[in-house]
Amino acid sequence: MTLPADAFPALPHVPAPHDVLVEDAAFTFFSSCAGGGGLAGLRVWRTAGRGHLAIVTENGLGVSVTNAAEEITDALTARFPGPLVVLEHWLPGDGAGHDRLDQVLALPGRRPRWRPVWPVPPANPDHAVHEQWMRGCGHALLTARTA
Repeated sequence: MTLPADAFPALPHVPAPHDVLVEDAAFTFFSSCAGGGGLAGLRVWRTAGRGHLAIVTENGLGVSVTNAAEEITDALTARFPGPLVVLEHWLPGDGAGHDRLDQVLALPGRRPRWRPVWPVPPANPDHAVHEQWMRGCGHALLTARTA
């Protein structure tokens, strides 16, 4: 079965979650929003499928990673060739006592879309797949740091 071009790609397997390719606590990004840009945390891994997984962590400095999703995705796509999956990471706060991950789909000429990765309620059709991905590597990715 072929997926539509605008479908969210599957969450990739990261064979070595503690082998962080890039860790930048002060990743600077541009945004066309009024703020002009911001800072976020950035961690990138190679995936089993010759691509990359990037987790961009919101830290409240400048434009939010959500408001700059298109520009962040464009910058990361230019820097990391091959398939790229971008996840927005929100730390506990704003009423939530847990981390939150959302997958970003920012295609040229289209408005970005998001889908929750973690946590998702059991009624969500993606719950079992995302729970398995979080157990397999997601939790390790959130805690991974370079040596």
